[in-house]
Amino acid sequence: MESNPSVSLMEAVGVYVASLRSKDSQSKAQQHLMKFVQWCGAERQIVEIRPSEIGEYGEKSVGSTGGAQAVERLQGVRKFLSFAKKKGLIEHNLAQHLRIRKGKSRSLKGSGTAEANIVELTIEGHKQLVDELEGLKSQRVPIATEIRRAAADKDVRENVPLEAAREQLGLVESRIRQIESTLKNAVVVQPSGEKAKTVRVGTKVYLKDLGSGRETRYTVVSASEARPLEGKISDVSPVGKALMKRSAGQEIRVDTPRGHLKYRIVKLTS
Repeated sequence: MESNPSVSLMEAVGVYVASLRSKDSQSKAQQHLMKFVQWCGAERQIVEIRPSEIGEYGEKSVGSTGGAQAVERLQGVRKFLSFAKKKGLIEHNLAQHLRIRKGKSRSLKGSGTAEANIVELTIEGHKQLVDELEGLKSQRVPIATEIRRAAADKDVRENVPLEAAREQLGLVESRIRQIESTLKNAVVVQPSGEKAKTVRVGTKVYLKDLGSGRETRYTVVSASEARPLEGKISDVSPVGKALMKRSAGQEIRVDTPRGHLKYRIVKLTS
């Protein structure tokens, strides 16, 4: 089969993923290939990718930290490139230019980096993210199938279904990476059911507006869980920031577009 200059990298990935038999294999292939697609450019024609780019991608992916995950991801890219050559999507076997070596891992001990990336989640918030992640991952195969089906139309210039499927896959993968990053650094805060001493994620805070006298109850949560209309405020919101590590009886001042507001912390529960 001759190489097809009209096939984009994303289209080629869609064809490859759809060719895999099990859903587990398809899911892993998607995970391994998305960074490679972002690196090269999803819209680029696959025949335009140069061997030097493949080598550079391999070096930067492993870098000085290496690790089993990076090596496994590169193995996935090699399998895809071999498939592309076999199917005539590319003229040369680019897989041979992807040299895989294990790098040396650098310890983060004492750097404070790991601690800085910690995300505190409530039990409910953690479950919501896990459920959302599973739902998004289940969309990968159907979208890849749709890309393959739409790519079968040789006239890709006005192929609206193809563009829509590509865009949807990009949004899904972006959200998956975001959730996986959050869960990787997540610490689930367990409620004690006792009176809290200071405000932290998961604390229920009873506030009194010192201007109007109105009392309000908020639950302080992470940014990913924030639902202001439901009384769940983020720990990085103006009110949330002012509340963190404060105790009952203390007063806080919050700068808002309406001006300065003052509150008294009436009670805390966890």
